[in-house]
Amino acid sequence: MTSFQHVVLGQPEIASIVFGYQYGVYEDVRHVFCACNELVMFDTWFIGYQCDESFFTTAVPTATTRRDSNKMFYASSYFLSEHEPDARLPLHIAIAEGCVDVTKRILGCRPDLASEDTIVLAFLKDRLEIAKYLLKQRALVPELTRRINGARRPGMSSKLLLAFVMNAGTLMPQVNVGARDDRASYMPEGFLARILQKASTESLELLVRFGLSPDDFSVKDTKAAIEAATCETATLALKVFPWLTYSGILDDVAGKGFLPLVRSLHERGLECSRDAMDNAAANGHLEVVRFLHFNRTEGCTTKALDEAIRNGHLAIVRFLIEHRSEGASRNMLDCAAANGHLEVVQYLHSLGSSIGCTVYTVDVAVSRGHLNVVQFLLTNRSEGGSRDEVVAVALRKGHLQTAEYLLSLGYPFPTLMGRWSKCAFRNPKMVGVFKRFIGRDRRFKHDWLYKACIANNVPLVQLFFPHSNPRLHCQALRAAFWGKSWDVMRFLLANIPADNETFDQVLFSGNLAMAADILQRQPELRKRDHLHRAAQGHYFEAMRFLLAEGMGNPRKCLVEIAGNPKYVTASKLLLPHCMDATNHLDNVLFLLDLLALPDRRRATTRRLITSDLLDQGRKASQTIQLAPSVAVRASTLLEAGDVVDWALALVIGHLHATATTEELEKKTALVKDAELTTQLMRLVANTRKCSTCGDEIAS
Repeated sequence: MTSFQHVVLGQPEIASIVFGYQYGVYEDVRHVFCACNELVMFDTWFIGYQCDESFFTTAVPTATTRRDSNKMFYASSYFLSEHEPDARLPLHIAIAEGCVDVTKRILGCRPDLASEDTIVLAFLKDRLEIAKYLLKQRALVPELTRRINGARRPGMSSKLLLAFVMNAGTLMPQVNVGARDDRASYMPEGFLARILQKASTESLELLVRFGLSPDDFSVKDTKAAIEAATCETATLALKVFPWLTYSGILDDVAGKGFLPLVRSLHERGLECSRDAMDNAAANGHLEVVRFLHFNRTEGCTTKALDEAIRNGHLAIVRFLIEHRSEGASRNMLDCAAANGHLEVVQYLHSLGSSIGCTVYTVDVAVSRGHLNVVQFLLTNRSEGGSRDEVVAVALRKGHLQTAEYLLSLGYPFPTLMGRWSKCAFRNPKMVGVFKRFIGRDRRFKHDWLYKACIANNVPLVQLFFPHSNPRLHCQALRAAFWGKSWDVMRFLLANIPADNETFDQVLFSGNLAMAADILQRQPELRKRDHLHRAAQGHYFEAMRFLLAEGMGNPRKCLVEIAGNPKYVTASKLLLPHCMDATNHLDNVLFLLDLLALPDRRRATTRRLITSDLLDQGRKASQTIQLAPSVAVRASTLLEAGDVVDWALALVIGHLHATATTEELEKKTALVKDAELTTQLMRLVANTRKCSTCGDEIAS
């Protein structure tokens, strides 16, 4: 006897033809679509997706890179619509996470999800193997040529095309792309920059196959791309996409130090400004500076020497001083000293009075902690530092060695101190300095304690603590927490009580041992509902801790979050703790009440409760006697896997004699099976009729 299995499934050629007309997804990628349907929801306010902690591990368990569990992500980060849920999410997730095989399978069964955007996404996420595959598939999957996130303007603008053709594809100064400057571009911001900043040109070569248009980018995008490029990728990009040139490109390329490209653009006749040499000098590109000096006439400004001094490029400083006359701004020795460039300081000093210097030169070197520069200046120059302030500057910044050196030269210990920097509070050796100030009856500032807490400087905290205002101790605890200063936290908690907020912070950070210590010292903190905050924040280790400690109301918490896709994992953690050990019927009623909650995804709740509902329902059914017609239909439904309707039959059949009509009607409305619904409604109606007759007889 012939069968479908024998005739169709036994012949792959016929099977492929038959299944080609079927709409659906392959079994091996079903989990991706299920995850996108069940564990994620679009948030119009956030303009992205909020998801359960398990979303990525469920959707793409074979992802090539493992991520931290994200609870939300922007639609734009996956090149999806920002206005509504996008059906392309499964395909885009597979591409972004580097799942090559999954991408191929989804494209095979759901080509309607494909678009040119998927190729752009593959480039954005550096999934080059996927990009190659999608480019190859364009001939077979026409959907891959359509743009959804933007309408592509066809081809090159007529002005650019004419300039390109007339100049045989060379980069000429006549080509002006300024018209693109204010036009919205199709490609995401920074797209081309990501491609050109790579050391390899493979992505760029694939981009040539993809095909680009000047309308895809604004001038801002193009400029950012050149500034991010390597010499090799910039050279190739300008060769294959000549319209990428823009006014000022030679200035930018010079600043990058791309000498071969500077030569090429110079030979092609592109103009530049004095910014070219200024930029090259600022960034330390001596050979570019030399080339521009000997081959161009634009020259530079004082900015060239200023920035070379500021950034410590001694060879360029020498070249500019020896070969050019623009000079530098006044007192540029200050900048060299401030940045600790000792060799530049020594060279400028050797030039004599042509390079100025002030007391600020020493002061700024002291404030930055450049002791070698300070020693050179005080040994070889006469300006010195500001006598009454310079030691205070060193101390405020925490530079003890510099302060000791200045004191050894006779600079006085300060009588007044301004605002202490964060650096001072990171140095444990500053205890002696602060002791000296506090010991001289100088006013204690309460922000000192906060800064020492953030810096995890226990010796300083121990010094400041007795002088601090007790009303501010909780704020000190929070400062220590935000600084992840666990050593300071332990000291403070041994001396002051924690409030509810501090306990939550410690618990949610994952420091369960410290949380346990706090509870042991302060059992009164058990009274607050920390569980609800932990569930809403996806702090699963904290939830396990609280549930093990018997803290919180699991049922109340679950009622708040059940049926919300972003709380699936939290709901699963709570559910076992919501089941009473002996009252199985009450458990069944609670689970069905979860299913009836308004404004929830009922399918999500159904998946959550089904297993426990079956278990608790079987235990409760041992003491429940159903009407024969209801019992038969309920058993049939249970055998078919419809656990919810079966459980509803149990509950309504048990409560129909005692519950109110309104309660029974609400539960009957949840039943999906039409036959069971009819039987239950008949049962409820008969009960109501009997009750009415009884009332009449009694009266």
